[in-house]
Amino acid sequence: MKNDRKNITVIVVDDHQLVLDGINLMLSQSEEIKCIKTFSDGYEALAFLKDNQVDVVIMDIEMPKIDGIKLCTLIKEDHPKQKVIALSMLIQHSIINRMIKAGVNGFLIKNASADELKFAIKEIHKGNQYYSSEIQERIDKNTLELHKEGIRIPSLSRREKEIVKLIMEEKNTNEIADLLFISSGTVETHRRNIMNKLGCKNTAGMVKFVLEHKLL
Repeated sequence: MKNDRKNITVIVVDDHQLVLDGINLMLSQSEEIKCIKTFSDGYEALAFLKDNQVDVVIMDIEMPKIDGIKLCTLIKEDHPKQKVIALSMLIQHSIINRMIKAGVNGFLIKNASADELKFAIKEIHKGNQYYSSEIQERIDKNTLELHKEGIRIPSLSRREKEIVKLIMEEKNTNEIADLLFISSGTVETHRRNIMNKLGCKNTAGMVKFVLEHKLL
């Protein structure tokens, strides 16, 4: 019987060819996931995403030219709904926090099994988050420490700041889209993401929060 179910499409970004080949081989054994391209250069991956849609981007963090934190940030600015998984041996609190702030949807250690990688891809494709157990433990510990120190004020990306400034200038969604050369849908996605990040229920609350905490 023919299976008409659409594959989950994936691209992989890592500066080590051995890693690219290994992940490609692991995913080739899945009937549900298809690795359509691999990149050793993050900028090439960015260029590819401008003209091609993929379900999940898997990326290393420590790379030359552009690291995974910056790459994830740029991807999320241009494609807010893009699912991204970090795959790295760098699991320091600061790295994890910066990747989460950049918008990563999942974080796995590079020694993750093929089964865990495939499970993570499926979970993230469904709209969930997934972290390796070691990563989750560090997130939980860090969260407790942050609660002890007090509430941490989130920061906004360059694109988010641009959108907030235009909202404060009373520009509507279509005007913002035209000024930033993005779609109206992308503007609305950014607006929702900003409000979720700041914990605001409406645009007025968002503007008030930004002004009070000097986020621009």
